[in-house]
Amino acid sequence: MSALTPDCDPDLSNCGSPTGPPSVRSTVVLLVLVTVAVLAVTGGSVPGGVAFLAGGVGLVSALVLAGRAVRLGRRAGAAIAARGPWAGAVHRSRPAG
Repeated sequence: MSALTPDCDPDLSNCGSPTGPPSVRSTVVLLVLVTVAVLAVTGGSVPGGVAFLAGGVGLVSALVLAGRAVRLGRRAGAAIAARGPWAGAVHRSRPAG
């Protein structure tokens, strides 16, 4: 630990607080960014350069939200598969031993 890296381990393997799954607040912020970007791009009162930048921000935000939706779908699918009647059965092509 030093004055420049107060939250880091000496080998810099862990800096700051550990990151967890995305929070609801960050998802809401991304949704707001997408909404504002869509309104800026489709509205006529915004200059072209600002609309172009807003479109880029909206596109990146939409891609992040889509990635989160895919990840959530995979987790839900894994949870459903783990609860199925086939989840506890072990199938082998050959006898063990």
